[in-house]
Amino acid sequence: PIDDGTLDAATLMLVLHHLPDPAAVLTDVARVLKPGGRILIADMLPHDREDYRRQMGHVWLGFSNEHMRRLLAGAGFQNTRIVPLPADPDSKGPALFVAAGTRE
Repeated sequence: PIDDGTLDAATLMLVLHHLPDPAAVLTDVARVLKPGGRILIADMLPHDREDYRRQMGHVWLGFSNEHMRRLLAGAGFQNTRIVPLPADPDSKGPALFVAAGTRE
Protein backbone atom coordinates (compact mmCIF):
# COMPACT_ATOMS: atom_id res chain seq x y z
CA PRO A 1 0.00 0.00 0.00
CA ILE A 2 1.03 3.56 -0.71
CA ASP A 3 0.32 6.30 1.82
CA ASP A 4 -2.13 9.07 0.96
CA GLY A 5 -0.77 12.05 -0.93
CA THR A 6 2.76 10.74 -1.45
CA LEU A 7 3.22 10.51 -5.23
CA ASP A 8 3.83 13.28 -7.75
CA ALA A 9 2.65 11.15 -10.66
CA ALA A 10 1.14 7.77 -11.52
CA THR A 11 1.11 5.87 -14.80
CA LEU A 12 -1.37 3.19 -15.82
CA MET A 13 -0.34 1.44 -19.03
CA LEU A 14 -2.84 -0.94 -20.60
CA VAL A 15 -4.24 -1.99 -17.23
CA LEU A 16 -7.73 -0.49 -16.82
CA HIS A 17 -9.37 -2.78 -19.38
CA HIS A 18 -8.41 -5.78 -17.21
CA LEU A 19 -10.13 -4.46 -14.06
CA PRO A 20 -13.76 -4.97 -13.07
CA ASP A 21 -13.96 -1.54 -11.40
CA PRO A 22 -11.72 1.02 -13.10
CA ALA A 23 -13.50 3.84 -11.21
CA ALA A 24 -12.31 2.41 -7.88
CA VAL A 25 -8.74 2.13 -9.18
CA LEU A 26 -8.73 5.73 -10.39
CA THR A 27 -10.09 6.87 -7.02
CA ASP A 28 -7.25 5.01 -5.31
CA VAL A 29 -4.71 6.61 -7.65
CA ALA A 30 -6.13 10.03 -6.73
CA ARG A 31 -5.75 9.10 -3.06
CA VAL A 32 -2.03 8.43 -3.33
CA LEU A 33 -1.26 11.51 -5.44
CA LYS A 34 -0.24 14.80 -3.88
CA PRO A 35 -2.54 17.75 -4.62
CA GLY A 36 -1.64 18.78 -8.15
CA GLY A 37 -0.25 15.30 -8.86
CA ARG A 38 -0.65 13.95 -12.38
CA ILE A 39 -2.03 10.73 -13.81
CA LEU A 40 -1.09 9.37 -17.23
CA ILE A 41 -3.08 6.54 -18.77
CA ALA A 42 -2.57 4.59 -21.99
CA ASP A 43 -5.33 2.14 -22.84
CA MET A 44 -7.54 0.84 -25.62
CA LEU A 45 -10.23 2.68 -27.52
CA PRO A 46 -13.55 0.82 -27.92
CA HIS A 47 -13.29 -2.27 -30.12
CA ASP A 48 -15.26 -5.40 -30.94
CA ARG A 49 -12.61 -8.04 -30.22
CA GLU A 50 -14.83 -10.13 -27.95
CA ASP A 51 -12.25 -12.96 -28.14
CA TYR A 52 -9.91 -10.80 -26.01
CA ARG A 53 -12.13 -11.50 -22.99
CA ARG A 54 -11.39 -15.21 -23.16
CA GLN A 55 -7.86 -15.12 -24.56
CA MET A 56 -6.42 -12.27 -22.49
CA GLY A 57 -8.79 -11.64 -19.61
CA HIS A 58 -10.12 -8.30 -20.82
CA VAL A 59 -13.10 -7.12 -18.80
CA TRP A 60 -13.66 -3.96 -20.86
CA LEU A 61 -13.47 -3.79 -24.64
CA GLY A 62 -11.86 -0.38 -24.53
CA PHE A 63 -13.01 3.03 -23.30
CA SER A 64 -14.61 5.87 -25.21
CA ASN A 65 -13.44 9.44 -24.76
CA GLU A 66 -16.62 10.30 -22.83
CA HIS A 67 -16.43 7.20 -20.61
CA MET A 68 -12.82 7.94 -19.67
CA ARG A 69 -13.65 11.60 -19.04
CA ARG A 70 -16.46 10.55 -16.64
CA LEU A 71 -14.19 8.05 -14.84
CA LEU A 72 -11.47 10.65 -14.34
CA ALA A 73 -13.88 13.36 -13.19
CA GLY A 74 -15.56 10.93 -10.80
CA ALA A 75 -12.19 10.16 -9.23
CA GLY A 76 -11.51 13.87 -8.71
CA PHE A 77 -9.22 14.61 -11.64
CA GLN A 78 -9.42 17.91 -13.46
CA ASN A 79 -7.74 19.46 -16.50
CA THR A 80 -8.18 16.12 -18.25
CA ARG A 81 -7.02 15.55 -21.77
CA ILE A 82 -7.72 12.45 -23.83
CA VAL A 83 -5.99 11.94 -27.16
CA PRO A 84 -6.48 8.99 -29.51
CA LEU A 85 -3.18 7.73 -30.90
CA PRO A 86 -2.79 7.33 -34.65
CA ALA A 87 -3.55 3.76 -35.64
CA ASP A 88 -0.66 1.71 -36.95
CA PRO A 89 -1.86 0.01 -40.16
CA ASP A 90 0.41 -2.97 -39.42
CA SER A 91 -0.94 -3.45 -35.90
CA LYS A 92 -3.31 -6.31 -35.21
CA GLY A 93 -4.61 -4.89 -31.93
CA PRO A 94 -7.14 -2.18 -31.13
CA ALA A 95 -6.30 1.51 -31.37
CA LEU A 96 -5.01 3.23 -28.23
CA PHE A 97 -5.46 6.54 -26.45
CA VAL A 98 -3.54 8.49 -23.86
CA ALA A 99 -5.25 10.41 -21.09
CA ALA A 100 -3.88 12.76 -18.48
CA GLY A 101 -5.33 14.66 -15.55
CA THR A 102 -4.43 16.51 -12.40
CA ARG A 103 -5.57 15.66 -8.87
CA GLU A 104 -7.69 18.46 -7.42
